[in-house]
Amino acid sequence: MQTDMNTFSLALALVLVTLVMTLVLIMAAWHSGSGQGLRHWALGNLALTMGLVLDIGQGLLHHNISQILAAGLMVLGLGVIWLGVRAFKGLSQPQAGPILLALLMVLVLGYFHYVHDSVAARLTATGLCLGGLCLLSARELLVAAATPLRRAYWFTGGIMLLSGLGLLARAATGLLGPLLQIDVSDEIIQPVTLLGVMVGQIGMAGGFILMTHYRTIMALQQLSEHDALTGTLNRRSMHDQAQCRLDVLRQQGQPATLIMIDADHFKRINDEFGHQTGDAVLCHLVTRIRLHMRSNDLLGRFGGEEFVVLLPGLNAKTAADVAERIRLAVNNHSDHISDQPVMLSISLGVAGTDLQGHDYTALVAAADAALYRAKALGRNRVEVCTEADAPQRDKMALRLLSQFRHNLDV
Repeated sequence: MQTDMNTFSLALALVLVTLVMTLVLIMAAWHSGSGQGLRHWALGNLALTMGLVLDIGQGLLHHNISQILAAGLMVLGLGVIWLGVRAFKGLSQPQAGPILLALLMVLVLGYFHYVHDSVAARLTATGLCLGGLCLLSARELLVAAATPLRRAYWFTGGIMLLSGLGLLARAATGLLGPLLQIDVSDEIIQPVTLLGVMVGQIGMAGGFILMTHYRTIMALQQLSEHDALTGTLNRRSMHDQAQCRLDVLRQQGQPATLIMIDADHFKRINDEFGHQTGDAVLCHLVTRIRLHMRSNDLLGRFGGEEFVVLLPGLNAKTAADVAERIRLAVNNHSDHISDQPVMLSISLGVAGTDLQGHDYTALVAAADAALYRAKALGRNRVEVCTEADAPQRDKMALRLLSQFRHNLDV
């Protein structure tokens, strides 16, 4: 009697803890998007908690009805949690599956209670169903993922895997118990299963919160490092990542080249077609540039319609050929941009580490001077920086000449 009381007290405490975790998930899901999985996890944990309460307080309803409804709610809860895992990963969610499976579990347990009473069959059916659902979630989570989300995936997936194996062991007990003459009465197996499910539920809820936390961190990092319109690195992030890459290349004795790209007559495009078309032009330009980039190249938005590309391992001569291919890819496109007949061309300036060294700021300044020379000489062309340190007055003269041409065009 004392053991039963201690088990009941522990189970009650665990139910309260799982209820608190469920409330945390509900609060987190309240203002989240429906595609994040949090609402599924909140509803699933709520169904699991209700099932646990029914299983503990079997005096609230008839004993058999409490067991049947508790098992149905647990199956529904784990099924909805599986849907939440798939929603979190952006996969399809067969909504009717968990509901139909829960109804089937209720019918099966009703049969083995009222038509053919069998404790072993009930243990086998519930163990197989609940364990299978846990393993389904574990299969979705124990996969390769980006750090730090991978740690949260594997933590939650490991708990789901252990829970699934434990429930399958419960099913095996119910299946092999009569054959091995083992007592499989509910009074012996049920408390152990109950405590295991509740401990697993606490771990799963914590894992879901951890997954959401890491996903939020990754989203904030993406926003802080990338340009919202084009998806390229923003100016600060491009500077930091490019300089780190240049430092490594300097230690390895490898060259690098920076290309600065500017869309010609972009103000005219905005004035003639509107800023929405101007935004579409920038996105189109980035798409064309990426067609000629390697996986280890860096692309960033320097400001307005200007972009910079860092090409590790390439000298200025080879990079000039890449720049020319980019220019032709942009200049020769025949498709309308945002359903508008926009004629787009670009000017490009190229600067390499052979003259400027492995300093990002120096490369940008040299490529910027070459870009202005391309603008001054008529636009829609590639110019390569050939002097290590052009006089400041020459740079100013190029800027003034470029601005004069621009004013004439406008």
